[in-house]
Amino acid sequence: MKRGTALASTPLTELGWAPDRFTRDAFADPRGNSRIPSIDGLRALAVLGVVVFHFELGLPGGFLGVDLFFVISGFVITRLLLAQRERNQRRPWLDFWFRRAKRLLPAVLLVVAAVQAWMLIQNPPGLRPTVNGQTRAALTYVSNWYEITAHIGYWAVGTETAPLSHLWSLAVEEQFYMLWPLVLAAALALPAKAPRRALAAAIALAAVSYTLAHHWYDPGAPDRAYLGTDARAGALLLGAVVALRPVRLPAPLAALLTAVSVVVLGALWATADIDSAALYTWQLPVAGLAAAVVVNALAHTPTGALSRLLCSAPLQWVGLRSYPIYLWHWPVWIFLGIECPALSHYARAAGGFIVALVLAAVSYALVEQPVRACSLRPLVILPALIVCSALLAGAALLPVTAPVDAESGVVVTGPNAP
Repeated sequence: MKRGTALASTPLTELGWAPDRFTRDAFADPRGNSRIPSIDGLRALAVLGVVVFHFELGLPGGFLGVDLFFVISGFVITRLLLAQRERNQRRPWLDFWFRRAKRLLPAVLLVVAAVQAWMLIQNPPGLRPTVNGQTRAALTYVSNWYEITAHIGYWAVGTETAPLSHLWSLAVEEQFYMLWPLVLAAALALPAKAPRRALAAAIALAAVSYTLAHHWYDPGAPDRAYLGTDARAGALLLGAVVALRPVRLPAPLAALLTAVSVVVLGALWATADIDSAALYTWQLPVAGLAAAVVVNALAHTPTGALSRLLCSAPLQWVGLRSYPIYLWHWPVWIFLGIECPALSHYARAAGGFIVALVLAAVSYALVEQPVRACSLRPLVILPALIVCSALLAGAALLPVTAPVDAESGVVVTGPNAP
């Protein structure tokens, strides 16, 4: 057997990595995806922060809920990949990619289909050119780069004309999911101290990512810094660091660090400005580090006060459905603004939140969970997902009647269509 092959199939414990009890418990799960309930509660807070921010309800830094999501995702997927490796699973990244497709793509297809149906039935003025472009980008998980090149997002095209603009964060995650398993596998295949090399790689790449966020920042137009995968992967990598080397501290010190981190996150969520230089200079890395400390604490102290709070029934319900809530809340918000203009701001927010919860619950129960639990082989499921994606892409390619500017009579097309 070749040396590289032998190393690739060697359990991590034989490579010098001694996981603590928490990590061994994760490896003991036969599916490799054991859940930590308090992490689900943390997901609930993350999605609620984003919804409150998008619905303009007085939380200027609520967009940092996305970074909290990123830290959680980096932690969970790295933990899963390590568990697969510990079971000597061959080519764990292939199984990982298939599971991610089953988990994430059906819900996205449902939301994109609903938005396309709205465009075809109601044809709201000026939206279809942008929505069609966003649809094609969403189906290939390049929404963030599309929004950068087409100048869509928080700083150029009004978000009221872009009901799929929030899918940029899913694109960042999916691009990370494609690359990180390969980087991790390569690091763990190196001889001697492989886990330490993987940890060092994650820390170094996180530092580079946060540096790039600062480098790409352009006052008044920070779309490249905010949306670019290279500039936003730092939080995902910090989550990976927690999974690679969870730190168990004495209880009093752990409680103090967790409390400080919670206070820091709360302060940033209450004050951060998405267009400020401070966000890209120090607030993003501080928010990522604070979130990593909290995730590490929840992983080690499932009976602590914060864990008990996050394990409350309402937060658990929202946390388990945080993904579809995130997917639905923004298109619903745009829909109500266009189709129900008489609603007051708070009525629109309340109605949007309720409708998003209902649609998320339906999606979770009737689409996500059945597909996730389906035992069909990849050769059956993947072609079905590809066919659905192709049909939606075809709908996004249908001819669009170009809107005409009422004052100048000039035909307006593309992302900047009114």
